[in-house]
Amino acid sequence: MDTIRLTGVQAMGTHGVLDYEHQRAQPFIVDATLSLDLARAGRSDDLRDTVDYGKAAKLIVSVIEGGHVDLIERLAARIADVILTELTPVRSVVVTVHKPKAPITVPFADVSVTIERDRCSLSPAPNGGNRASGTISDPVMAQGTIHHAVVALGGNQGDVAATLRAAVADIDGLDGTQVTGVSPLYRTAAWGMPDGTPDFLNAVLELDTMLDAGRLLDELQRIEAAHGRTREQHWSSRTLDLDIIDIDGTVSDNPGLTLPHPRAWQRAFVLAPWLALDPDAELTGKHGGAVSRLLQSAGDRDDVHLVGENWMTGKTDLAGTAADAAHAQTGTAATQPGAVTQPAAARADASQSAEPDHTPGDAAAQAFHTAVISMDSTSTNAETLFRTAIVSLEGIPGNQVEGISPLYHVGMLEGPDAMAAVVQLTCRMDARTLIATLGTIEESLDGAVDLDLVDMPGVTCDEPDCRVPWPSARHRAAVLAPWMDMDPDARLGNDPVSYLLAMADDADRVGLLSDTWIVGGAE
Repeated sequence: MDTIRLTGVQAMGTHGVLDYEHQRAQPFIVDATLSLDLARAGRSDDLRDTVDYGKAAKLIVSVIEGGHVDLIERLAARIADVILTELTPVRSVVVTVHKPKAPITVPFADVSVTIERDRCSLSPAPNGGNRASGTISDPVMAQGTIHHAVVALGGNQGDVAATLRAAVADIDGLDGTQVTGVSPLYRTAAWGMPDGTPDFLNAVLELDTMLDAGRLLDELQRIEAAHGRTREQHWSSRTLDLDIIDIDGTVSDNPGLTLPHPRAWQRAFVLAPWLALDPDAELTGKHGGAVSRLLQSAGDRDDVHLVGENWMTGKTDLAGTAADAAHAQTGTAATQPGAVTQPAAARADASQSAEPDHTPGDAAAQAFHTAVISMDSTSTNAETLFRTAIVSLEGIPGNQVEGISPLYHVGMLEGPDAMAAVVQLTCRMDARTLIATLGTIEESLDGAVDLDLVDMPGVTCDEPDCRVPWPSARHRAAVLAPWMDMDPDARLGNDPVSYLLAMADDADRVGLLSDTWIVGGAE
């Protein structure tokens, strides 16, 4: 049997049995050996006849960054499971998970677990039990089939509408997944919480996916975490909440994921947007029935108010985006009660909602953009300055940091050496406004950090105060190396960042300093 080996795939995850390990991310390193027949690929020289090892690496990272597990044995099994599920040519896989920062009280170099799995491990266990990976499984959720799911979205911290829009785009971007419908947006009083708690914004989406219930749950929890969701308390404010309400009408008492959602039948903030999206919706299970009937009986029906149907474009039918953002901060209601009975099918393709503009400041600009921002500094305090800059960016309404690269050392031919990193941001600002904002943050840090807008996909501009993409980025390893580390598939224009880095004259002057610096792990 032929093999493909991936070694040293790194990501940050919250895995471990101790309480602090549930909250504070630490590094995990994975080696994977994929066994498959490469004879055809050797003859054809065609990627379709082998395995895309870049995709394999991203799958490994997605599991590490996904839902919490206590044991690295289970983490290794989940990685093996996803590789065998998503990379069909692979017949068996050996996975080693290293936990170099494990809480061991004596000096040690590393701790690791190695497992070996083949395709037989993907078969459902007898009596509908879990697969060997420990992920949630159900005999009716067969691999390789398309499942229809209903997912509820909510939040009450930060610019919630922007976060929900970004979450819809993230879900639509999952492998084998297509969002098929997005409901209107609703505002819900934070009942059962202390006085003054901000109202929640809620919506429901429908999607088709090749992911089974367990994989979908893991991915949704990973998206929650990427948007700042923490789980210190069960009933609390949160930036983003993603709940699976229904998958294929399945009824399951699996303790890891009960289907349908056990409390959906009595929650108007789920039922109202679901009914608006699908007037014929039905909830299965012991408390099931027509969603229209369940909504009429929901105790919190009068606490749910329609905000608007065009929220995915950054606009609402009533107060507009500016007021919406303000209400998200203050928790004040913007609409009249009783709006929950207004069904209006608002089906939308999420890919259309996230379409970027083509000129900075275009009046037709969509709700949010993706921006890649470089940071460099010669200060001995660069690491702290970078963290401060990221906090400043994250604190601007409508902004959400989606990715942070490792920290790099940059050797300079003239002058002191520097540190560099790259951040990926989702924002409402156009390119010119974002560049001006970066300048303001630079001034607040006494000019000790250079912040540059490297790229905003879909935006091209060549004006003195707004050059996008940043022209010199194509030749600067200090930008390209951390960017590629953050996103191995990144492209600048039509060129892969990996190719540009290989061609950069200064590639030999940059080196990885720390991949844990954002949590204080730089050495």
